Amino acid sequence: MLALRTVSAAGRRYKPTALLALASTPRTLPSSTVLPRYQFSSIRSRNMAQQTPINGISTQPVPDNRSIVPLENPDPSIDLNNIQGDIYPTFPKKVQQFIFFSITDPAAFQGKLGEFREYITTAARVVKNLEDIEKARQANKGLPKPLPKDRMVKLSQYQIGFSLSGMNALNIGSPNDPDFALGSQKTQAALLGDEPAPESTPQSFVGKNWLKDWMEKKIDGVILTASESSETCDEAVAKAVEIFGPSINVEIIEHGAVRPGTEEGHEHFGFLDGVSQPALKGLVKPHAGQLECEPGVIIMGLKGDEAPPQGTQPPVPHKRPDWAVGGSIMAFRKLHQRVPEFNKFLEDNPIKKTGLTHDEGVALRGARMVGRWKSGVPIDLSPEQDDPDFLDPEVINNFRYHLPEPGQARCPFSAHIRKTAPREHVDKPTDALKLNPVLPHALIMRAGIPYGPEVSPAERDANKTSEDRGLLFVSYQSVLGFFGFNFLQKTWANNPSFPPPEDNSFDIGVPPGFDPIIGSASGTVRTRVSTGTDATFLKDALEMKEDFVVAEGGEYFFIPPMKAIDMISRGERLPSLRPIIIPDTGTNNDEAARHGGHGGDDGGAPPGGGGGGSSGGGGGSTHVDTAPPGGGNNGSSSGGSDGPHAPPHN
Repeated sequence: MLALRTVSAAGRRYKPTALLALASTPRTLPSSTVLPRYQFSSIRSRNMAQQTPINGISTQPVPDNRSIVPLENPDPSIDLNNIQGDIYPTFPKKVQQFIFFSITDPAAFQGKLGEFREYITTAARVVKNLEDIEKARQANKGLPKPLPKDRMVKLSQYQIGFSLSGMNALNIGSPNDPDFALGSQKTQAALLGDEPAPESTPQSFVGKNWLKDWMEKKIDGVILTASESSETCDEAVAKAVEIFGPSINVEIIEHGAVRPGTEEGHEHFGFLDGVSQPALKGLVKPHAGQLECEPGVIIMGLKGDEAPPQGTQPPVPHKRPDWAVGGSIMAFRKLHQRVPEFNKFLEDNPIKKTGLTHDEGVALRGARMVGRWKSGVPIDLSPEQDDPDFLDPEVINNFRYHLPEPGQARCPFSAHIRKTAPREHVDKPTDALKLNPVLPHALIMRAGIPYGPEVSPAERDANKTSEDRGLLFVSYQSVLGFFGFNFLQKTWANNPSFPPPEDNSFDIGVPPGFDPIIGSASGTVRTRVSTGTDATFLKDALEMKEDFVVAEGGEYFFIPPMKAIDMISRGERLPSLRPIIIPDTGTNNDEAARHGGHGGDDGGAPPGGGGGGSSGGGGGSTHVDTAPPGGGNNGSSSGGSDGPHAPPHN
């Protein structure tokens, strides 16, 4: 076992227990109940949470905590019975299915929705589920795994949401999200960087990797079911389909499950997922160093549902219809992961350094591309070697990229977690938009799950994928564009000039490059480069000639609050606020146009971001939603985030 080691490559030595002193600000926490174990998707590392001697001293097992620990006394102004439960605190699960459907009879559907309402799992119910799971965990201590079914908490959890076409069919107005008003994800896929097929045109996107069903099927809504076992989940799916009957057509069902054995909690590339989630103020007890935000960043109409401050301009609240308060926008992406090809790339590009074996160099290259070791330990804390000593929940996210020294010797600017969440970025006084005040508005709640089989020996030997596997990516945010999923993908992950150099760091004179995990180069030429992935040669460009993560389909959904569910089931009209401002979709620089940036081949950047080097400049324009009351804009956009493609391990 590794000896107790240091944190900094620059020679400063810290014990993990001393890292708490490095937290940016002291906290006084409200009274809270700790729900330390998440039954299904938790901070867990392969065989690293066992009692092991270090330097001859016996240590206690590393706590196996959720990122999201609900407060015992949450903000009383937030009605948890009005919020669907996968938005917050997210469903505990081992198995999940997504039922994508079209509505055949809107009137009949509304009546069936009233019947289905009693099965929907609210945030308050999920908090109770977590308490039940913790009680079961305590009762099951010492029992061998896997646990028998009668020792587990049976979970039949449901959530429902509607695409823009589904909202139009049900006479639901707009929740006032400009990017959501643009139309289906398919019409925006090129803007996200999805690879176009040869027959694709600017007016009609055809994804090279999008599956036929996702290209052709009409998706009006989604029902999520999440359970502790496949048997329970299958029962839940059957119940939902039975309730809605002929009022819907089931178009697609996607199946997800946690990976087996010691890989549980890890995505298919092998990295621990769910390590970092935003702590919603007034709802979540934050761990040390955990990124925090107001609940309105995720949930519409709550405190913090606003555009961030710019210079001397204060935050501007987003206007929402009353019926949308408590809702959220769900981004769903079926993301195929080319695991053998990714592993072969690492094997062919190990970091070479005196004292490192080939395998250690392979692991270090992967860690510097992601920003974390496969265990979940951030390289900013343990830059040279994976170290289970840093897995404690009060340590694992307690880092600051400029402490103890600035720059990227420990963590590259291009690393996945730094691209999608540049925490405590030291902004230059001349930066048009300061990242430090923006980041608390640019956090998303992730609730995805792996799908597909494990890599087979034949695939491993051939270094080529032959089975479909990856991530059923889900994120929740109150705004899809600034600064939700779309923004993170288009303007940060896909932008080779982001993040900009820090004010106190050594500028090596080359841009960071693409996010090496989820970043996408627009168009048919997919070659990407990233810099900083070798601490010895920071200027060296790591060239990736293929995407390791590709989208096979996806859609955007409004997840209504329970009060809106009741209104829909009664056939009431849910009107829009008007006018609705939506961006011009003729360019990949919509975000830049709306924030004062510019397009063009020079990759002109929006404040705090960039145009991603794509051509076709242009400014934004405004449109008025002229749909009848209760309707929406069902138009499409031309052409086409993995903060976005793979799970952001921020």
